[in-house]
Amino acid sequence: MRKPDKWVRMASILGVVCLAVLFCGGTAFAEEQAKSWRGTYDMVMMWINFLILAGVIIKFGKTPIMNFLKGQRDVIASEIKELEDEKESTLARIKETFKEVEESDLRLEAMKEKIAKAGKKRKDQIIQEAREHSKMMLEMAKRKVEGQILHARDDFRSELIESAINLAMERLPGYITLEDNERLTGNYLSHLRK
Repeated sequence: MRKPDKWVRMASILGVVCLAVLFCGGTAFAEEQAKSWRGTYDMVMMWINFLILAGVIIKFGKTPIMNFLKGQRDVIASEIKELEDEKESTLARIKETFKEVEESDLRLEAMKEKIAKAGKKRKDQIIQEAREHSKMMLEMAKRKVEGQILHARDDFRSELIESAINLAMERLPGYITLEDNERLTGNYLSHLRK
C-alpha cells in the first residue's frame, strides 16, 4: 500500500482546519436563541456551498497542482545534476593544470642539465635565467590555478546558493506546523468575534 504524499496529507489537514473554522465560526455562536428557521437554513446552505466548492477544487485542481510540483522537482534535480557535472569538469581542468605544472618542472630540470654541460663560463648566467624563468612559469601557473579555483568556487557557490534559495522559497510556504495552524485558526476566530 502506497503512503500518501506529504502534500496530500497537508491538504487533508488544511481541509479539516477549514471545516472546523466553518463549523465554529458561523452564525451559530452569534445567536443566543434563534426563533426562526432562517438561521438553520443559512447554516445548511453555507455547508452545501462549501462542500460544492471543496469538491470542485479537489476534482479539477489536484492533478495540475501535483503535476506542477513534480515538474519543479524535476527541474531542480536537473539543475543540481548540471552543477555537479560542471564541478567535475572544473576539477578535471584543475588536475590538468597541476599536471602541466609538474611537466614544466621536469622541463626545467632537463634545461638545467643541458646548461651545466654547455660550459662553466655561461653556467652561472644560464642557470640564473632558467631560475627566473621557472619562477615566472611557476608563479603564472600558480596564479592561473588559483584564479581558476577561485572562479570555479565562486561560480559554484553562487549557483548553489541561488538553487538553495529557490528551493527554500518553493518548499517553506508548504511547511506549516500544527502550532501555526492553531495560531491562524485562533486569529481567524478572534477576528470573526469582533
